[in-house]
Amino acid sequence: MTVLIAVRDLVFRSKIESSARSVEVSAVSAPRGQALASAVRTLRPRVVVADLGEPGMLAALRDVRAVEPHLRIIGFFGHLRDDLAEVAREMGVEVYTRGQLAARIDLLLSRDGSGAPLSQTTGNGAGPLSQT
Repeated sequence: MTVLIAVRDLVFRSKIESSARSVEVSAVSAPRGQALASAVRTLRPRVVVADLGEPGMLAALRDVRAVEPHLRIIGFFGHLRDDLAEVAREMGVEVYTRGQLAARIDLLLSRDGSGAPLSQTTGNGAGPLSQT
C-alpha cells in the first residue's frame, strides 16, 4: 500500500513517514509543483494524508475526488479551523486535528477507513474511523 502525503510541514511529514514505515506502508510526498490530482493519477496511492490548512488544499481535494471518488483521504487541521473540517467532511474526508492525527496515525495507516485491517480489505476503504 502507498500513502501520498500532501503536507509541507517537514517535521509533521517526517512523523507521518516514520509511522508509515513502522506499519510497513510505503509513503511518498506529493511532488512540488504538480497538481495533487495528477499525483494521485500517477502514483495510485491507497490513502492521501493532507494538511487541510494549506492554501488551496480543499480545492485540490475536490479535484482528487473527481479523479478517484472512493480514494481514502485523511485530513488534519489546526484547532482553530473548524470551518475547514466541516467542508472536508462533506467531501468524504476523514478529519482530525493535528494532535488527534499524531496520536492515531499508526492505527489509521494500518487499517482501512472502516477500521478493518488492510490485509482484509480490497477497496480503498473510504469510511472514517472517527469524525472528531
